[in-house]
Amino acid sequence: MDPESPFNFIPPYVSAVLRGETPAPLYAEDGGDSCYAPDAGRAIALLITADRLNHTTYNVSSGRPMRNGDLADALNVPSKPGGQPGPHLDISRLTADTGFIPQYDTAEAVAHYVAWRSENSR
Repeated sequence: MDPESPFNFIPPYVSAVLRGETPAPLYAEDGGDSCYAPDAGRAIALLITADRLNHTTYNVSSGRPMRNGDLADALNVPSKPGGQPGPHLDISRLTADTGFIPQYDTAEAVAHYVAWRSENSR
């Protein structure tokens, strides 16, 4: 995803931190569904290569809500109290039929993305 994408606030938020800016604090409890690209790619590959699938539709996600406070903590920037968790997708079908378990939590995804961005501006 483009680091300045208007469609997802996370890459530009990280970009601001990488430029040395302190982005506006997010409500810590706000958040919702998120899946880091390497996990999403692995999930899709598992679906494509599965010998047998029991369903025609699968959710590809982390299977847990991402909190903005976790993102802020991973970037070492302040968040503000409040907000409410958003929904997240159920990945039980995906896990049952392919064995998929996300490898990245928010902190690990942010660390990996920041390291990747150090060598890839766009």
